[in-house]
Amino acid sequence: METIMTNQQIQEIISTTLGITKEVVAIKVWRNEPKDIKKYEGKAFPGMCTQIGELLTTGKTFYTIHDQCFCTGGVIATGVAPPLSEEERNEMIAVHFEISRGYKDVETALYYEKELDKLKPEVNEKNAALQLGLLKDIADPDLALIFCNPEAADILSRTYCYIVGEPIQGFGGNGGCVFAIQYPYATKKPTFSYSDVAWRKYIGLAQDELTMSFPYQSLLKFIESLPMVAELYRNYGEMGGGDGGGRWGGEMGRPREEAIALLTCFLYSGNMRL
Repeated sequence: METIMTNQQIQEIISTTLGITKEVVAIKVWRNEPKDIKKYEGKAFPGMCTQIGELLTTGKTFYTIHDQCFCTGGVIATGVAPPLSEEERNEMIAVHFEISRGYKDVETALYYEKELDKLKPEVNEKNAALQLGLLKDIADPDLALIFCNPEAADILSRTYCYIVGEPIQGFGGNGGCVFAIQYPYATKKPTFSYSDVAWRKYIGLAQDELTMSFPYQSLLKFIESLPMVAELYRNYGEMGGGDGGGRWGGEMGRPREEAIALLTCFLYSGNMRL
């Protein structure tokens, strides 16, 4: 059941329940350039990761267009810029080699891009601008980016699974925008990733932080249940003590140890009879 609450309330639930210090970042895609939102000034290097980092520092929302990011991963991910041609991609790889040697040679880099193409979904639309802001400041965004530690990510994932009944896809590789923006934007499914060095450095992620990206509508589906699932998570395995009491011992007539054994079998077999 979807809940009706403000984005400020959603932010407060996430912060207080999970102890997350970074505010949730929202992304909203525009078919036409918005007239009442400030446009980003200059050109970000390397790209959208820098813009997100600036947003977290200043708290000020803005929109950006296709030619304001040196690395075009974020604007391509949302249909604000078209995919790179083969020539443009080769040129971009050559420039990246001058900055940081991410592959042993150009041939390996090209092979990686070929394999990445098999994973990333197509963005079949053309947009004019992308707005970045804190979740509490953007109404009805497309994506919500949550920067958190693995435990918080696990609680978010379990809450999503609890309500929606679907697993969450995770990615690792070179790049952040493909995994954290393009995949959830195009598929309307959440994802998580430890991302890569540029994403982590320019956003300002701590050593124990990763990125979870939720389509806004999917976040609305489960956010109300987050405190309850978090409490269950932190008390996992505590089913009434060693006397056989509690839900398993009392209501279902099984001692705690037998209940745990049955749950273990369930995890491995996919089938449990009570």
